[in-house]
Parts: sequence; C-alpha cells; structure tokens
Amino acid sequence: EDPVVVVGGHRVKLWRDLEDLLAPRAVLMRGLGDAIIEDLTFNYTDLIGFYQPETIVVLPGNSEFHLRDNKSPQDLAAALRELVAVDATYDITRKVYVFAPLKTLLHPQDYPVIEESTDLLQAWAETDHRVEILDANPLLFDTEGNPSANFFLADGVNLNELGYLRLSMLLRTQMEADAMALAGNNTVP
Repeated sequence: EDPVVVVGGHRVKLWRDLEDLLAPRAVLMRGLGDAIIEDLTFNYTDLIGFYQPETIVVLPGNSEFHLRDNKSPQDLAAALRELVAVDATYDITRKVYVFAPLKTLLHPQDYPVIEESTDLLQAWAETDHRVEILDANPLLFDTEGNPSANFFLADGVNLNELGYLRLSMLLRTQMEADAMALAGNNTVP
C-alpha cells in the first residue's frame, strides 16, 4: 500500500539498495531502458498509476539530451509538467520528487543546459506544492565544482554505488523532512 514508485530509464535500473534505505516504505523501482519523460507519461497507467503511489520519484536520464532526444531546458520542464499533470488527474499521489538532470563526466557540454533546466524546474516547483526538485549535482562534485570520478562508473555517465548512495541519502532526508512538516501541520493544539 502507498508505495514509493521510482521511474526513469537506465539509471533507475542501476539504482540498488534504495528499498533498504527507505524501509519500511514499500519501494518499486520502474526503470525503462533508455526511456525519456514522454515514455513515462505514455506508459503512466501501467508504470505508475496501477500502483496508486503515495510518492513518485522521477530520475531523468542521459537519454533526455543524448541517444533518444535532444531536449532544451524548456522541453524537459514541459515534459515533466505533463507527467505530473497526468498524475494529478488521478488525485492519489501526495508528493512527486524530481531529480534535476545530472552533470556527467562524459558530457561537459551539457552543463549549461542542465543548469538552466534545474532553474526552470525549481521555479516550477515553487508553484506546485506536490513537486520537490532534488539537485544532487553538488553532492557529486569534486572540490573544483565538477563531477567527481569517485561517483561515476568508468563510462563517465552512470553513477557507481557511492553516487547512488548520495542520491538515496538526499531523497531520504527530503522525504523525512516533508513527513515531519506534514505531521507538524496535522497536530491539534
């Protein structure tokens, strides 16, 4: 009941041990190969809606900018807004956590697009109380503010175990803070 459904592409498939870190919450990992956000929206009913999640976590992948698509920051923000709008029609999900796109070692040319995307997503989240944007990039940087090889696999795109641990801890910390805030709002004086 009331699971946390984590959706995205290949990065979700590689994300191990999140279930243990978020226990006792039920966590369902639903990664679709090189999926882009539009794929998640198209498959919403089977991929997300069927489970009637209390929480959705969206981890956009490298496919948004390479392989499958070449999104602008505006395109990415629009696609994510559409996914959340489809979810809102079911009126079940309480919170949607969206990870900002990750800067990678392999694609430094994407950094300006990722920064603009993150700004647009954060501005959108300020207008929708259900949406929280999680920017894990600073947690994956070296001392000079660039992605650190310590958190990536040799391919320079996908995170290693330490990188995923950082994502997991960021998500868990935000979920706990939100739960405490909700509990504080529900107390009777």
